[in-house]
Amino acid sequence: MFGRRQGDTAGSGRVQTVIGEGTEIRGTIRSTGVMRIDGFLEGTLEHAGELVVGPQGRLVAKVRAKSLALAGEIRGDVQVEGKLELLATARLHGNISAAQLVVHEGAVFEGRSEPNAQASRTPHGSAAPEVPEPHPGPAAPGGPGPRL
Repeated sequence: MFGRRQGDTAGSGRVQTVIGEGTEIRGTIRSTGVMRIDGFLEGTLEHAGELVVGPQGRLVAKVRAKSLALAGEIRGDVQVEGKLELLATARLHGNISAAQLVVHEGAVFEGRSEPNAQASRTPHGSAAPEVPEPHPGPAAPGGPGPRL
């Protein structure tokens, strides 16, 4: 009766919080760990962990998360520290900021996308490597070339 369900994990951790199908929440949620949403949320979600929005999940909200896998719908701006994955059934209407963005075929995204601060840094805070200037190669046959 209270045994494990198949598919109760997402990503790398066990789901700790579930907003089930048929559940409606309005307001602000602040949470950690692994959360799955299959219901409806209107408001603000500040999640310091993995967030999974299932195919039936629908959010009309401003969303902040460490990582996000979206199979349902979000209407609102989304900020993700790490990876934002829009699965084939995803619908996202709003602006996004993420270190990594993966968009699967079939996903719908309407809005602007920009990398967050973590994405624009190179490892260990070092500057980007310099690209050497191109050196002119030999001249084309019959054209002006080096004088011998």
